[in-house]
Amino acid sequence: MKDASKLVLFTIMAMSIVSLIISMPTLIVATLMGINYFALRALIAVIMGIIIFSIAWVILDNQMDKELQKMDEELAEHKLKMEQLDKEFDERQQRVADRFKNLR
Repeated sequence: MKDASKLVLFTIMAMSIVSLIISMPTLIVATLMGINYFALRALIAVIMGIIIFSIAWVILDNQMDKELQKMDEELAEHKLKMEQLDKEFDERQQRVADRFKNLR
């Protein structure tokens, strides 16, 4: 489900970029030609595209930060387990070395 939400956010961001690509030239041409109605609509489309893109970006960034934090926590847990295993291995190795010394 997480991958689906990321895909939706990427799709929303792509659609807002396409909207900006279409509406910016429309805004410029309508303003230069003096067509206020089209210029106003294009300006609204530009503003909405920027707002939607920004919101999608922030949501996606927060999701990625949460996933990175979970990965960091998992790595820390694995690192602790590896340290414990290393200590156990060292202890066993020391016991084996002590036994060989006692046998001599």
